[in-house]
Amino acid sequence: MKKYAKYPALAVTLAIMAVIFVLSSQPAELSTKVSRAVTETVQASRIKAITPLWFSTTNLNANVRKWAHIYIYCALGVSMAVTVQLWLHRVTLRQKALLASALCMLYAAGDELHQYFVPGRAAQLSDVAIDAMGFLPCVAAVYLVLWAVRRLRN
Repeated sequence: MKKYAKYPALAVTLAIMAVIFVLSSQPAELSTKVSRAVTETVQASRIKAITPLWFSTTNLNANVRKWAHIYIYCALGVSMAVTVQLWLHRVTLRQKALLASALCMLYAAGDELHQYFVPGRAAQLSDVAIDAMGFLPCVAAVYLVLWAVRRLRN
């Protein structure tokens, strides 16, 4: 079954990467418009309760933008970890976790570099750190579950 699961896993990972690329390609004006619409939706709903004001105590829009980084990179972390797990053999779980994390980090850094060339956007190292807050715990969780399953089987 793993043989057939690796292609959909790769497709999901590439799709998430494509979504990130498209969102990063938006000029600043459009990006701001989209994030303000999302912020208004968050403010009018109960989602606000699960979106702590970690990044700014006064600017909900800034928080929504940073949490969006975390959520999308969490999804990338999970899909990348699953993809690496399915595609690589004869490699330890630790090595797979490190590779999945490194690939996510490279993509986050490349995404910020890409934003440097988009009108009105800027590359920010702090955004790479926020992206890491999304993918690192998720990659770790996938491999901790795999490790626990292996321990229970033995």
